Amino acid sequence: MKYQNGAFVFYRVGSGCRPMMPQEITALAAQHGISARIVPAYGGDRAQVARAISATSSGLSRQGWLLTSIKTSQHEVVYGISAVTKDQARERVDHTFTDRVRWSDEGGNGAYIEGQHAIAQQVDAAYQAIRGRICPGDWTASLTEYLLSECHAQAMRDDGRIYYVPSASLTHLAPLGQFLQAVGISLVVCEIEAEAVAVVQQAASEGLAEELERLQAAVASFDGEQKPSNYKARIEEMTQLRARAGAYQAALGIATEQVTAVLDALESQVQRLLDVRENTVVHRSGRRSDRGTVGSPPADALAQSFDAVPGIRASSAEYARRQAEAAESCTPLEPINAAPLGQALSAARHQISMW
Repeated sequence: MKYQNGAFVFYRVGSGCRPMMPQEITALAAQHGISARIVPAYGGDRAQVARAISATSSGLSRQGWLLTSIKTSQHEVVYGISAVTKDQARERVDHTFTDRVRWSDEGGNGAYIEGQHAIAQQVDAAYQAIRGRICPGDWTASLTEYLLSECHAQAMRDDGRIYYVPSASLTHLAPLGQFLQAVGISLVVCEIEAEAVAVVQQAASEGLAEELERLQAAVASFDGEQKPSNYKARIEEMTQLRARAGAYQAALGIATEQVTAVLDALESQVQRLLDVRENTVVHRSGRRSDRGTVGSPPADALAQSFDAVPGIRASSAEYARRQAEAAESCTPLEPINAAPLGQALSAARHQISMW
């Protein structure tokens, strides 16, 4: 059966990819059933100024002009416009300062490029064409994140560019390809030949091991002082990694039992810290008290509500199991014995290394 082992995927930003307003991209994503998470973040006016100057500078030398940086900062950019005169007989080049190009966002400005010279006006025209818009160069990070999270992809190269997508996630690729085509990006999906399966297995296994180590390091640094959002973010990453491991096991036959066991232990540990942290009030003096006690503010409904963060705890099998046990026994849960965690992780690494 075609694509039974998954597929290789890569994308190419073509000449048809034009600068677009974020709301345009969001509307297209909605039309194709794509999460709005794929919409790149606007890089800011300062980044667009640099692009406008670079785009204008590329053709100036043939016209006998040069743009030279005078000062640049996060809130101000000033370039000098110089006429370039070449004297072949005397074997020399002279630069004559003519005018300047200036941009500043002081006082909430930054809507245009200052300068009376024709070149300054060219820079301003280039700036106006991209200000507030997502440019072709902005797509890499958001597309990579979408493939890794929504499609459970695994990078096949150190620089990304080519990704493995398991068979269970291939249904995401058709709407993704249609959406990307609408914004001027080509998505290429290639079948994996039987001879290449071993290579994919190794890459997928190494990717799981690296993510598992990163999560373990993050959890090891938790001491109960972090914000609830930090714990929730790690739980979400564990949920995604568990789904990714399951998809790889189904498509490639990779054994992931030890990986799942380590994730269960890590998630249980973080859930406990989150439970305590969300029900503890930290006062300005540093004193701590349980929510609802005298002198404590009321519980933050947003922080307390699981509905406010869909998919994090609701999808956690470990959390559901512990809640059911607590309801049956009506006694506090026993503290976690974290001692076997290191042994389980070592076993997971050994198992993964066998592939």
